Amino acid sequence: MAEIRLRSILRKELLPLAQRILQISHLPLAVYDVQGNLLAGEDCDVEADRYAIAVGEETLGWVQGGAEAAPLASLLSDLALRAVEKKTLANEVLDRYREINLLYNIAAKLTHCREVSTVATVALEEAQRLIYGTSAVLMLLNPETQVLDLQLMVGDPAVTEPKTSLGEGIAGYVAKTGISEIVNDVAADVRYGEVVPGIRSLLCAPMKALDRVIGVISIHHSELFTYTAADLKLLTAIALQSAPAIENALFYQRQMEAARQREAKLQEQLQELRIEVDEAKRASQVAEITESDFFVRLRQKAKDLRQRR
Repeated sequence: MAEIRLRSILRKELLPLAQRILQISHLPLAVYDVQGNLLAGEDCDVEADRYAIAVGEETLGWVQGGAEAAPLASLLSDLALRAVEKKTLANEVLDRYREINLLYNIAAKLTHCREVSTVATVALEEAQRLIYGTSAVLMLLNPETQVLDLQLMVGDPAVTEPKTSLGEGIAGYVAKTGISEIVNDVAADVRYGEVVPGIRSLLCAPMKALDRVIGVISIHHSELFTYTAADLKLLTAIALQSAPAIENALFYQRQMEAARQREAKLQEQLQELRIEVDEAKRASQVAEITESDFFVRLRQKAKDLRQRR
């Protein structure tokens, strides 16, 4: 629930009406906040009836006095409810705007990333800028070994994130299920196994590309820390935005590696062709020499000398 202060409600929206009601009523009425501070009217007899000004189960204050106390309390409660609804809606709109702006900014930064390491750096920088933590990691799932390999770690150097198999630990669970997780006390989570130094609380979100998990992003805190659903929503948005960029970078790297292999093969073939050409050239030169008139006469002279002996 959005925080609403009764004093603010009275001052901005209801104070003139409340004061008018108190002026025309001939019975003593008083409006108090939850701490007992008088906001409007005059202090009443402590034995006078009082009525709660409430929104849901939360009491914001009291109206105390005669017969008009109950309707005034009801009016203030209705106004408080409308104020809460308005502020909640405004906060939701603001959160949506921030999320859209976040995704736009990350997308702009990732547009020109051609290396997986660059994408990982941008993703973790954005995560740590928006979500408080002492360390963060990005791990990619090896499709052949089904192991999460550490791609990048930032923050607390004491944290050592081991390789994690699919389904093992919290990161492995997130990679297997594709469901983001908040774990505010890793020691109390049976999935975590051996506690890693420097990690007491964490958030973990899957990176999905075409409904396929390709890795996870985690934010850690070295002390017990209460992460919220809003924190997890931000991390999930960053992970989802980063996944296609990772896929594109991996595809680019595969294409570059294939091109390097083709170039190496071509160089090898060219070298073999040069050797063949050199050998053919040498054979041609030898044939040219041995078939010349001079060489024929020389061989004939050598033959004549052998016969004379």
